[in-house]
Amino acid sequence: MQNDTISDAMRAVRLTGALFFRVQLRAPYSVTSLGVDEMIKEHAPHAREMLPFHLVTRGPIWFEVAGAEPVLLNDGDIIVMPHGANHSLMDRPGSPAIPIEELRHAFSGPTPTLQWGGDGPETEALCGFFHTSRQLFNPLIDALPEMLVIRHNPESESGITSMLQGSFEETFEGRPGAAALMERLTELLFLEIAQRHLADGGSSGLIGGLADPLVARTLGLIHDAPGRHWTLEMMSEAVGASRSMLSERFTSLVGLSPIRYLSAWRMELAAQRLSETQDAIAEIAIAAGYESEAAFNRAFKRHTGDPPGNWRRQRRATAPV
Repeated sequence: MQNDTISDAMRAVRLTGALFFRVQLRAPYSVTSLGVDEMIKEHAPHAREMLPFHLVTRGPIWFEVAGAEPVLLNDGDIIVMPHGANHSLMDRPGSPAIPIEELRHAFSGPTPTLQWGGDGPETEALCGFFHTSRQLFNPLIDALPEMLVIRHNPESESGITSMLQGSFEETFEGRPGAAALMERLTELLFLEIAQRHLADGGSSGLIGGLADPLVARTLGLIHDAPGRHWTLEMMSEAVGASRSMLSERFTSLVGLSPIRYLSAWRMELAAQRLSETQDAIAEIAIAAGYESEAAFNRAFKRHTGDPPGNWRRQRRATAPV
């Protein structure tokens, strides 16, 4: 149930990924990454959001992330900034950082590689991003903290990270199918990161809810049949709890009541169909669980500020050609 709901959330927000360059840094060094807006513009103009990540292939490397204490990563460790926080890579905390856009002259090789720093020990990392085309509501990403560190554990490794390192070279050598493989591997990497974060516990939002059996069952009902005419009473009967218990526990862990979560998830799925298909609004309304197009129009306007027809036109007017 947990993995099905996470996978469902990933599919719905079209989460994919890519690696875009490698850094080889010699101490002393301190480099600040591109801002998320710049990364989207340069590397993924069709994305609505971007989640930068780094896979350390030769440590140690210190990372400073805005609003958090510096963290030291070693070989095989991964760091993700789920909400695009500004961050720097350095050989020791507190070093004045150089913006990476000022180091474009230091990139070289068929696989884009930044070689920078002094004459000290060399470190290396693969730098990439997850990106999503989510429209309105992304419960999976919203549940993640500003910084997420996944420590290398040889006893539980899936092999994805080592495959990423190999396919990184193949992608930039232009081998057929390499780019598609890279995208799939990074998608699997994000699923693995979410699963490990879930196993650690202590989270809020979707991931925190999935750690609770009662809330997890309720989330499963919603994701399995978002168009069903659910009421709180129907949900509570299906999971074997009182309405008050379900509402209190769900709201406490997820941050929304079951009915508000259902409504937000329906709006996300409807917004995707409005954006990506030619389906009639009446058809989308029925699929989203509304008895009439008028009722759907009112709900969508409450959620977004625009009726669905206007929202669709505006999105298409601003969509990349």
